[in-house]
Amino acid sequence: MMQYRITKHAVQRYRQRRCRHPLYITADICRARPATKGRMRKAGKWPRRGQRLLLTQDGFAFVAAGAVIVTCFQLGG
Repeated sequence: MMQYRITKHAVQRYRQRRCRHPLYITADICRARPATKGRMRKAGKWPRRGQRLLLTQDGFAFVAAGAVIVTCFQLGG
């Protein structure tokens, strides 16, 4: 398991879109797995160069740039 730093922006987005309590973000990151090309195509999301998507089972995505969680969002569909 890689250790990630989490930006303030990512915590704010998590609280707005997922859960009011930011401590659950670590549990979600632990459960998240790298997105496959098929899953990214289906969601219509492509990360920028140097970034990757980490997806949870229930369709919540974290954007990681190296060892930093930059932002997060709910996948539609």
